[in-house]
Amino acid sequence: MIPITIQCGCGQRYEFDVEPVDGQMPTTVACPVCGVDGTAAANEMIAQTLTVQAPPSLPKLRLQSAPVRTEAPPPPPPPAARAAAVAPAKAGGEFNLGLGILGAFIGALIGIGAMYGFYEWAGFRFPLLGVGIGVLTGFGAKILYKGTDNTLGIISGVIALVSVVTTLLLMYGTFPMISIISVVVSVSMAYRIASG
Repeated sequence: MIPITIQCGCGQRYEFDVEPVDGQMPTTVACPVCGVDGTAAANEMIAQTLTVQAPPSLPKLRLQSAPVRTEAPPPPPPPAARAAAVAPAKAGGEFNLGLGILGAFIGALIGIGAMYGFYEWAGFRFPLLGVGIGVLTGFGAKILYKGTDNTLGIISGVIALVSVVTTLLLMYGTFPMISIISVVVSVSMAYRIASG
């Protein structure tokens, strides 16, 4: 077994023991706080440890094969460390899904106003402005959530879908099938921006 210690970019440090398979992690590992993949960092630690442990006279490492295990959960941090890790997130309001959804709605409303306002001002219907609704929806969600999340991306995509279709109905009185491209791109942009 090799002890592995990973320092995540979010500041969380986590440790676990692993039996490498072919000099690599048998499964993926992720930070218990922010969920960032730590498999590459763990593989580097394994490579460094195996290089140090290998006798200089051997040309190749001989590794024992071990059965593939499911992801080994890192041991829970001590209660004091857990409280310290949770307290800043709550105090700063980070990663609040409700705020992310609110940001998506605000971004969508700004996009609707801009798209419909352009139509009223110029008297010209430009359905690809719906992409702007998707971009503003995604950025609004990302800014108020203070990060990205797959669930937030899906919700932002749905909000962008409803917003663009509603705006096109206001402008055209019906939904023009040619505008489906604008809807798809808008939903895609909102999802990509809000989900990371």
